[in-house]
Amino acid sequence: MRRLRDWSVYIARCADDSLYTGVAKDVSARLAAHNAGRGAAYTRSRRPVRLAYREDGLTRSAALSREAAIKSLPRPEKLSLLKAARAGLAALLVLAAAGRARAVPTFAKENPVVFSSAAPQAVVTSGANLRMYFIRRASQTEVGSALSADGLSWTEDSPAGRLSTTTLPSVSASSITGCGVLALSGGGDRMVYSIVSTTGSYRIHSATSADGVAWANDTGTVLDGGSTPLSSPRLVALNDASWRLYFLAGTPPSVSVETMRSTNQGLNWGSPSVVLSTTAFGLGASVRTDGRVRLYLTQPLVGTSSAGVVASALSTDSSGTSFSFESGLRLSTDAASGTLSDAVPARSTETYRWRLYYEFSPPGAISTGDVHSALTSAPAPASISPGTVLNVSSTQTFTISGEVFSTNPTLSLSLGGTTLSPTSAVTRTDDQTLSATFDLADQSPGLWDLTVTNADGVATTLTGALDVTFPGGSIGMVGNLLRPRLGTPTTIHITTYDAGVVTAKIFTLDGRLVTVLFDGESPKGTLSLTWDGRDAGGSAVASGVYLLHATGPKLNVKGKIVVIR
Repeated sequence: MRRLRDWSVYIARCADDSLYTGVAKDVSARLAAHNAGRGAAYTRSRRPVRLAYREDGLTRSAALSREAAIKSLPRPEKLSLLKAARAGLAALLVLAAAGRARAVPTFAKENPVVFSSAAPQAVVTSGANLRMYFIRRASQTEVGSALSADGLSWTEDSPAGRLSTTTLPSVSASSITGCGVLALSGGGDRMVYSIVSTTGSYRIHSATSADGVAWANDTGTVLDGGSTPLSSPRLVALNDASWRLYFLAGTPPSVSVETMRSTNQGLNWGSPSVVLSTTAFGLGASVRTDGRVRLYLTQPLVGTSSAGVVASALSTDSSGTSFSFESGLRLSTDAASGTLSDAVPARSTETYRWRLYYEFSPPGAISTGDVHSALTSAPAPASISPGTVLNVSSTQTFTISGEVFSTNPTLSLSLGGTTLSPTSAVTRTDDQTLSATFDLADQSPGLWDLTVTNADGVATTLTGALDVTFPGGSIGMVGNLLRPRLGTPTTIHITTYDAGVVTAKIFTLDGRLVTVLFDGESPKGTLSLTWDGRDAGGSAVASGVYLLHATGPKLNVKGKIVVIR
């Protein structure tokens, strides 16, 4: 019998800031029951509650098991779970609000063919134009190039002088399998390229050019792989002006991604080191504005042996030596439509977007692939800082981090039917950083969505990006040395910053209830109460020390009252 997966596990944040975990088929209805006082006994005196986290698509038994596991977690680990959900770091952490976080750019395919019968290898800036370097799979004996003003329409350069297996000084190459190119600071360009030698060994060599078209080999060898295949060499310039060479070592699809560093623009290179061991047929590399390196890897579709997707890994810092795979895919196709190979990223002419050039071969084709392109479209907000604020400040300045931010973007924060715009113009530091000021005073507590809209009207919403909350409550007492014979009671002021159930009870030191001063709904603000030293039946209490226990939205405090007869 098929088990229905229509149960959810949820965590509700109570008015006193405690966390309640439960299961339900309809989470919204269950939250409404909690706030109506018909839910669990725990939440009845801690209203209102609001959804902080949920996991959907579970069977009843799985939901109950997950509920028990979450309940067993210490509070710090529960808070980490909530934080991960807000950041959109795990696919199963689904928040209640509509929309979906997009922390990593994705590419939308453009016109079918950018350049015919070629595999892209590198794209560099050449004056006011872009120059693409490519290899034709049918021969693999030379590296061609083409110019474009817009990144879409290309004109092939003259073949005279282009790098080939016959370029001097001779490197004894039988075929060229890939290359990377960077501009030299003093003018001209340097290329690194992978070959299969006439003896069958694998090597990486380099060459220089004054105009990016006619090339001459440098002396020596960048790397000799011997019998280990070397392919997809890619060059990037780091923010510290050093260069990094990334390449695949091994027989695809099981390869290692390795790197070497040069501090003199490719004249000399350090020893190679492995940064990833993975499955890949091709490799691309780019440097983001913040200096971190992103690697693009063409990988097989699940259950196939040919590349159908482009995944990515991002370096943990600007040195480009340690990488973590990013969630989702940057680009994908299906097994029936053909295969992808080399994927080469480049800045678009708008500078804030990225364009991905890739070779696409129809089903069954080996050497007839064409260059296609895809463009980042929507902004990709990743986080807002600070991520938690109190709703008592009139203004708060936030920093929004992400990618693909255009000039003159717009921002908004929304929760339920309320949408807030910045109180002043949005500041754009670069394509990865925005800042804006919002007025959140007296706004509803909850997880607010952040929407970034580029100048072209394309928008992305980061779900549950900002946690707006309220300060903790407090109590103040006047005359807590109570002398009933003087006729002056103890005055108690209970201050809360959100509406909800407030209780104020008097207990003896051994925990016996003396009287209830208040138990009910109260608006935010200050609730003033008095106690005249009598119990619930109206009888005077004995001299001694008594405890006032007050609870409410983010309030759970005790205070002493001394009664002297």
